[in-house]
Amino acid sequence: MRNLTFTLLFTFLVSNFLFAQLEPGSTAPDFTITDLDGNTHNLYNILDEGKPVLLDLFATWCGPCWSFAETGVFDELDEAYGVNGDNSLFTVAVEADPSTSVAEITNSDLGDWTDVIHYTLANDDEIADLYELAYYPTIYLICPDRSVTEVGQLSTAAAYSSQISACPVAIEGLNAGMRSYDGELVTCGDGKIEPIVTIMNMGSEDMTACLIQTIVDGDVINSYNWTGSLSTYGTDQVTLPEIPSNTSNVSFSVVMDGDIQASDDSIDIEIESATESHAYIHVEVDADYYVGETSWNITDAYGDIVFEGSYEFGTEDDFGGGGPDANMIHDHFTELSEGCYTFNVFDSYGDGQLGYSSSGPGTDGSITLTDGDGNELFFVSGNWESEASGYFEVTNGVGIEEVLENSISVFPNPTYNKTSVSLNLIKSSNIIIELVNTLGQKVFVQEYSMIAGRNTVDVSVENLNAGIYYLNVTVDDETITEKLNILK
Repeated sequence: MRNLTFTLLFTFLVSNFLFAQLEPGSTAPDFTITDLDGNTHNLYNILDEGKPVLLDLFATWCGPCWSFAETGVFDELDEAYGVNGDNSLFTVAVEADPSTSVAEITNSDLGDWTDVIHYTLANDDEIADLYELAYYPTIYLICPDRSVTEVGQLSTAAAYSSQISACPVAIEGLNAGMRSYDGELVTCGDGKIEPIVTIMNMGSEDMTACLIQTIVDGDVINSYNWTGSLSTYGTDQVTLPEIPSNTSNVSFSVVMDGDIQASDDSIDIEIESATESHAYIHVEVDADYYVGETSWNITDAYGDIVFEGSYEFGTEDDFGGGGPDANMIHDHFTELSEGCYTFNVFDSYGDGQLGYSSSGPGTDGSITLTDGDGNELFFVSGNWESEASGYFEVTNGVGIEEVLENSISVFPNPTYNKTSVSLNLIKSSNIIIELVNTLGQKVFVQEYSMIAGRNTVDVSVENLNAGIYYLNVTVDDETITEKLNILK
């Protein structure tokens, strides 16, 4: 969702966001850039020299980016700790907007950026995606152990020096470290997790062998013998033996003869289990003003899309606001087969369904996933950034073969504006569906001709008052009644 005016939106992005897209402490993606002088720089090579990196991602049209460059804070850092100082730090500014040309660095509306940036300066059209850039400027500190943290625009060189001093530093002697867990964090059904970890040499001496332990509930369930050759800050990603599907809390520890520091040897993770679900699925999208930016899909265990939805952009402003799908509720229903699924939601602008009720159109939107039993499987609202995911496993309600007198399914229940009645017939029949309020008044009656097998009927209730109703389904001379709760 976007604000109506670029000025308000831009101010919000550069001033009010307190977080970057990359998680603090996550592993920084590697990159190689060529600066304006033609020199090539590789991030991991610099980090392997023990140098922290200050990465300033800016855009040539960004006023706050220009104002920060004018402070000269990074110039001061570069002079003291860069190649002309003690060569212990690498400071780099990268024009990261792929829509701007490299020529705009010296000829932008704000001025010549080479007049205010005197340290390493480059242009790169891919680094914004690589670092999941959400706004300009974004300033990262990347430590030699490859951990990345968004530090923002600090006012003094001393403030940055304080942040840099907190970087983990390799010590003299042998020191193995458990850097990160890189495997799956969700288990589904009887599927086992194949854990992947990254170990790092955090000592001055080469690391050639260690033991990697998998620990569940305090017990070592597996010990993996690793051999290789890692110099200081060198890393290796290791795939370990599978762990049971019902495991939740797991620790991984590196054990090495002569290791002189134990504080960096272990990492703890928590594995979630996919939520069990009925086969009938309801996706409710409460659209914001910029619904064209929103899309979603459901993928199966193989990553194939089995159900998806997207919406039209409007023409009421330059950002695609409004249109026929904006500011309304969209209901989508499907039936899934037994198995594991992922529900993914996307926002092409990167601020989810954030509303600007005080300065622009609309309020926060939301997306809710529920199943045929009324269980909420997933929910997001407001600023969920560019994407979010939830996991569920269909375990019941699949291919019901009972006669109607044994089962029907009504979903969603409770509902706001529409519900679906699903039934399975052993032979073609005439069906009567009626909705009765608590006074005994019939507020909906409809007859249908249905074939043998699965049949689904949508019943609109958006014009009915909130309350409890009784849904009667009659097949031949048999009637089944389900209670329906209508919310407003």
